[in-house]
Amino acid sequence: MIDTKNPCSGFSNWIASTDVKGGTPGKKNSMDGANVDNIAPQLQRAYSTDSVNVVLVFDEPIDVTKAAILSNYTISEGIGQPQAATAIGPTFNRVALRLNTALVRNKVFTVTVTGLTDCVGNSIGSNNTAKLGLASATDSFDVVINEILFNPKSNGVDYVELYNHTTKIIDLKNMYIANRNTAGAISSITQLSIENYLLFPEDFMVVTEVSSTPSFNDDAGDVIILNQQGNIVDELLYSDKWHFKLIDNKEGVALERIDYNAATQNQDNWHSAATSVG
Repeated sequence: MIDTKNPCSGFSNWIASTDVKGGTPGKKNSMDGANVDNIAPQLQRAYSTDSVNVVLVFDEPIDVTKAAILSNYTISEGIGQPQAATAIGPTFNRVALRLNTALVRNKVFTVTVTGLTDCVGNSIGSNNTAKLGLASATDSFDVVINEILFNPKSNGVDYVELYNHTTKIIDLKNMYIANRNTAGAISSITQLSIENYLLFPEDFMVVTEVSSTPSFNDDAGDVIILNQQGNIVDELLYSDKWHFKLIDNKEGVALERIDYNAATQNQDNWHSAATSVG
């Protein structure tokens, strides 16, 4: 620990020991010093586990006493204040709310937080709102593959961009990314998120460096999005030949979808990203 007067900052207040023995048990830490936290906590996102239970995710631990004050929370569309609020241990960067009024499925609400502080007293600032909703099951073509980088620069990584072009709220915890093996069978199936993560109508999400992400070959390959039942939501068999013909070096250039509603497997529905952005 760097600063013992700032014990709640998590990983930002810890660093490897520089002592020649490798550690300082029973003595003052080798890296002891000031590491003051002057940064306000931020509400990163929110999700519902059912129609009356909501979880708010913050970027750092929250003062548990302030977290329990019901008037610090309000939800739009007439939901109002919760009937209960509890900080969730052991990290205390999440607050569980129990609502008086049930959420309506696929309706987008906004939760606003005021009065909260982190555990050293910094008050939450303008980053205090998040969208909220009750997710629905995902059907075919609800979420489409919207962009793919399969031939990154040497210091880059592959990515796949998804787009929700429905009026549904979709939980990425219930979705998977995959490809096909040499025999054509679906393989390398990887859950998009190990925790609840909502994708709202007309929102985008970039998937990159997920643990055990399927490989996407530089010349040609396949990317598949699956729902919780293992059914294909969208699939793209791409080729580097789909790039704009006058591009000399395709490394680091993404393929972008032109029309959300047109067929995914239509070469004319894809184009190289602009040179100015890659």
